[in-house]
Amino acid sequence: MNGSLLRLVRGLLRFSRQRRLQVAPACVAIVLLASTAAVSLFPVAGPAHAQRPDVSPSPHAAQDATERRALRLRPVRNWGDWLSPYDIAEVLGAPHDLMVVDNGISANHRFLRERSAEEVVRMKRRPDGSARILLAYLSIGEAERYRPYWRPEWYDKTKKPAWLGDLNPDWDGNYFVQYWQPAWQALIFGSPESYLDTIMAQGFDGVYLDRADAFLNWEKTRPSAEADMADFLRRLTDHARQRNLDFLVVMQNAEELLDEPQVLDGIDGIAKEDLFFGVDRPGAANNPSDVAFSLKQLRMARDAGRKVLVVEYLSDPVKLTATAKRIVDNRFVPYFAPRLLNCLNPPAVPLPALPLPCR
Repeated sequence: MNGSLLRLVRGLLRFSRQRRLQVAPACVAIVLLASTAAVSLFPVAGPAHAQRPDVSPSPHAAQDATERRALRLRPVRNWGDWLSPYDIAEVLGAPHDLMVVDNGISANHRFLRERSAEEVVRMKRRPDGSARILLAYLSIGEAERYRPYWRPEWYDKTKKPAWLGDLNPDWDGNYFVQYWQPAWQALIFGSPESYLDTIMAQGFDGVYLDRADAFLNWEKTRPSAEADMADFLRRLTDHARQRNLDFLVVMQNAEELLDEPQVLDGIDGIAKEDLFFGVDRPGAANNPSDVAFSLKQLRMARDAGRKVLVVEYLSDPVKLTATAKRIVDNRFVPYFAPRLLNCLNPPAVPLPALPLPCR
């Protein structure tokens, strides 16, 4: 029964009891019929979210949520990045404020199963019982054969989808994609079985978007590649916030995109790999001009209230100590890891005992 109609009938009955009147069932029926007719002619608008679950939030609500998300990330002083396969028992015992993990289990580059909601809830608690921010890894610029969306027939060039490109020679099991194609984007978000929506249903606090920098692979053949990625990110973050205003979005690399207001406005943080070392070869210092550009972009994000995470793939104790100081001096949050991200190091702040156990 319509809520207004129900209140009307209850009010009529309450009035009759207060005045010691007898209200005949026929009277109530007349009221019901008349009210129903009125509702059919002049429908009462219910809550917007009841009518359309993916309704866009009001500007005021969206701004409040942006501030809430920033406040949630502000206390993060250390983080870890441990991708599949990982030991859930070790995640449960980790002291990190924020962790990035896969949302599923794979073996031999084959998908096995998704993490259960119960497992996600457990991983969101640190050993002392306090809350940990748990982000799920999600590659938006490459297809991975160890994800649930992958189909075996795609290995056949005559049967693969039009958006699927060649194998990435630098990363086994990963394939270039035409990320601007609607069919690829539909695999990533927009339906209950899509990648992002599955992550949200599992109960993760947010998502860690990788390969937003894939536009660099397409710029020579597609002039709109960078704008296409910015638009993709905007649509993805809009969809996530329509479902959950408090859902966190952290983008890895692609700091060039921070010049696009729609990208900076949509994300809550940015993570940077190889900020100071490792672009050309492991342990080698990066080109100073490249470092200067990245620092400018990351500082802009920081000053706009976005959390900045940095992961360096270093093992030399001298470089570790000096680099941790440079990162912290910029008010960024450091982490040191092996490039395969196949094990977890202690938090980098305060700097752990050296050498690192996971190299």
